[in-house]
Amino acid sequence: MKVLVICTPRPGVQPGDIGAHAAAEMAALKELQSDGTLARAYSPGGPGAVLIFEAGRPAVETALAGLPLVRDGLIDTEIIELHPFPGLAG
Repeated sequence: MKVLVICTPRPGVQPGDIGAHAAAEMAALKELQSDGTLARAYSPGGPGAVLIFEAGRPAVETALAGLPLVRDGLIDTEIIELHPFPGLAG
């Protein structure tokens, strides 16, 4: 299953707050990528991130809970399960 996660800074969070966690966040994302849970990570061109996971929702929720920015309450996440269109599945 593919799961889309949209990450946005919480109101009032400053770029420096996020920057202080950047190295730890990238290390955690690389670990998720190396174990095959995180398929892709994108920048939306501003604050935040768009993540695509190859895992079920429970595994994604567990993975997100371990990310420093989530754990420290600096970002909000929106989890969207993606399902193929039946007529386009290939």
